[in-house]
Amino acid sequence: MIRKKILLVDNDSSNQEILTRLLTPEYECISVQNNSDGLSYLERNPGEIDLIIVNFILPVMNGVQMLKGIQKDSLHKNIPVLAEISPEQPESITRAFDAGADDILSKPLSPDITKKRISNMLSLGNGRKVHNIMEDVVELEINENISNLGICTCPICRKDLLTLTLNNVKPKYVSSEKGKIITRAVSLVSREENTKLLAELTHYAQKIKANPNHS
Repeated sequence: MIRKKILLVDNDSSNQEILTRLLTPEYECISVQNNSDGLSYLERNPGEIDLIIVNFILPVMNGVQMLKGIQKDSLHKNIPVLAEISPEQPESITRAFDAGADDILSKPLSPDITKKRISNMLSLGNGRKVHNIMEDVVELEINENISNLGICTCPICRKDLLTLTLNNVKPKYVSSEKGKIITRAVSLVSREENTKLLAELTHYAQKIKANPNHS
C-alpha cells in the first residue's frame, strides 16, 4: 500500500521529530525548516504531497505568506493544510483560516486529536480533483511527432498509441482546481521522464504500424 505523504514545515526540530514518530510508519513525512523551503519543495515536486502541516509562526516567511503562496498556485492549492497554533496566539486561528488553512492543531499536540484531524484532512483531499498531467504530455508528443512515428494518422491509431503509452509510463498527478486541465503540464515533466516517454511512443508506434486496429 502506498503511504500518503505529509510535508512538515517547522523550524523546531524536536516538534518535527515528535510528529514524525507519531505519524510513521502509517504516513511518509518530509520535513523542511521554514515556509520558503516548503513552497520550494512543492514547486519541485508537484502532485507528491497529500497534506501539509505548517507551524504558523516561522522565520523567513510567516504562515500567512505560505498559505497565500499555496492558494495562488493551482498545482497545489487543493492540498489540505493543517496550521499549528500556540495557545498564546488565539488571534492566529482566525488569521490561519482566513489565509486558507483547512483546520487547526493546537500546541502541545495531542496524539489522538492530531491523528484524527490528519485522517479527516486526507479524506477531504481524496475528494478534491487531481489530474494526471502525463495524459496531456503524451497527447502533445503524439501530435508533434506523428509524422516521425510512422503510424497512420487516423483517430483510431492515435488513440491506440495514447492508451498503450499511458499504460506503460509512470503517472504524475497534480491537484487541479475543479478538474481544470493543467496548462503547465510539459514544464512539470523532467528530461529523463520525457526521454523515456519518447522511447515508449516509438516502441508502441512500431507495434501499431505493424498491426493497426482499423485494417
